[in-house]
Amino acid sequence: MVFEPLALQQWTHGVWTQQPTQGIECFCFDTRKAKDAFCFLAIPTERDDGHRYVKQAQELGASAAIVEHPIEDCTLPQLVVDNTLKAFQTIAACYRKTLATKIFAITGSCGKTTAKELLTLLLGEDTYKSPGTFNEQLGVAYSLTGIDPKRYSKAVLEVGINHPGEMEILSSLLTPDVAILINVNPVHLENFNSLRHIAEEKLKLLQSATQVRYCPEEWSALAPKDNLRVFPKNSAQPISNGWDLTVDDHHFTIRYPLGDDAAQTFANLLWIALQEGIPPAVLQSRLEQWRPMDNRGAWHINPKTHCRYFVDCYNANPVAFKNSLQQFYREKPTDSPVCYILGSMLELGEKSAFYHTSVTQHLRVNPQDCFVCIGTFAKALQEGILQQGAKPSQIHTFDQTAQARSFIQSLQMPCFYLKGSRFYQLEQLIHGCTA
Repeated sequence: MVFEPLALQQWTHGVWTQQPTQGIECFCFDTRKAKDAFCFLAIPTERDDGHRYVKQAQELGASAAIVEHPIEDCTLPQLVVDNTLKAFQTIAACYRKTLATKIFAITGSCGKTTAKELLTLLLGEDTYKSPGTFNEQLGVAYSLTGIDPKRYSKAVLEVGINHPGEMEILSSLLTPDVAILINVNPVHLENFNSLRHIAEEKLKLLQSATQVRYCPEEWSALAPKDNLRVFPKNSAQPISNGWDLTVDDHHFTIRYPLGDDAAQTFANLLWIALQEGIPPAVLQSRLEQWRPMDNRGAWHINPKTHCRYFVDCYNANPVAFKNSLQQFYREKPTDSPVCYILGSMLELGEKSAFYHTSVTQHLRVNPQDCFVCIGTFAKALQEGILQQGAKPSQIHTFDQTAQARSFIQSLQMPCFYLKGSRFYQLEQLIHGCTA
């Protein structure tokens, strides 16, 4: 696909310093990930200013740049606009209107990326997915402009928000054909005053859908009624190393020990795929290909010590903690002592300490276990673990991940569990392990 310079100028009301001599095939805001014939987005942020890298982008093969002020002594064609991010969002919204690709948009408090990956797998090879976790103001626009309609008949994009008002912007960019709300849980409570407030914001994505809306029953009263489909009460039964699911009288087997809520999400996504007309046998075949993503509930082994590490530290909130522990206990070696490495959960607002103390109720505390609590709310985690029957000598607290490294390396434990917010990068503690 090629973005015509004249169309970009018309969409953004910008002015070219000079017309590009070659077509624009994609956009890039990080010169470390530059591709041929890309248009560089010079976006100012709190930490840096993309205008500093326009000349570098030219050296790396950029065909153009979108800037808020022209860079002197640079021969790269530059489209000058008032605001680079807003101009790029406008480009994405205008490009969206040209697409015949059926767009599925997924939002929720946790599990969006896993849901996106699974639904993409279920819908088939002609399905595009948003790269990585690109689900916010810049990421959604970037994901949209990456859709090649000649290659993809469907696209699955995840949508995330941190503040009130963001969903309206993202919904206007996407105007999805199908909108999916997978859950509403206590996250970003420093910016939202209640679970209902979070739900009201996320449901705005459903309001923008042009064809079908999917929603959990508990939030259906707040959802738009036109074309609303409430997830059915599918049957989900755990089995050895997996789950048996019954969805619309069709039986599926997941050969992966998910947590309870995650298994229900899998059932819901299977139901959506059935609604799209995909045969059950095909869906089961695609399920067999499912694998967990890095740092999201995957086991690692240290080849020297043979210690096993369950790593689920891409992000964390109370519900994700519960599901992660459920999965861990279904997989861990029986009667094996465990070192629990627990990072604090961020963005939980004024009830943060309460959530940290209460989440420990899902732990199974044994006398041989060790607990390493890291971060701002390490003391709250410690208090909860003590309430579950652990001795003070079993618990160790650290302010930062690096401070815990030498202590953890000194432990003679066969099994480790790592869970915490992305900020703490707990995976650094298992350097040298293999998946």
